[in-house]
Amino acid sequence: MPRTIFTITRAEESRQFTTPPGYQAWGTLLSGKFANGEVLAQIHRSDGEVSTGPLFLLTSPSGTRRTICTISPPAMGAESKKEKEYIVHGPVGEYVGRVVHGRSPRGIRQAWRMHTPAGTQAAAGYKGTLRGWFAYWLTVPLWPLFAVMGLLHDGGGPSTWMWSKPERITWRPRPRGLGGALLGYTSGYTAFAWDPERLDAPLTQAQAVLYFASLTKRN
Repeated sequence: MPRTIFTITRAEESRQFTTPPGYQAWGTLLSGKFANGEVLAQIHRSDGEVSTGPLFLLTSPSGTRRTICTISPPAMGAESKKEKEYIVHGPVGEYVGRVVHGRSPRGIRQAWRMHTPAGTQAAAGYKGTLRGWFAYWLTVPLWPLFAVMGLLHDGGGPSTWMWSKPERITWRPRPRGLGGALLGYTSGYTAFAWDPERLDAPLTQAQAVLYFASLTKRN
């Protein structure tokens, strides 16, 4: 299965580009696993001064600033209390799908779902693996001990990964039985692996930006 790897970075040097009025330079989407790949898109985020318009705007790195996709929240009152829905449009403003952030069927994990223009659910991913969450909650009671040991050892305390919730996520086709993974995020590399033959680029990149924004908490 062909796979395309891309990375999103919010390093200071990745936000040195001009933005449209009402937006701020939020990050850069790069090819490959690391932050030295080819720039595929510049990510602009609304700075709150515009009352209408996209929440995120992805543009090409060229001087023409060609739009790749826009990500907009639904109209006021269109989302439920349990879910957040984002509308995605393509380069010329065409509707390419929507991304819904809610819970898994059993309500245990966060769920991210991509829906195609036809209204069908293209893919769904659940944050963290069951094994990862089991290990996380198993070690929570030991955190005070780890903190004390870290302070006694080098004065710096435990590494930040110890406090992080599981972030790995794999989007698979829905309904099931239609093939393998369509999109995956591995927290170790902060990179996304995507199947471009089976999932639309603007919808995929929009989902990646929204998930990465939920992890960084620096929206």
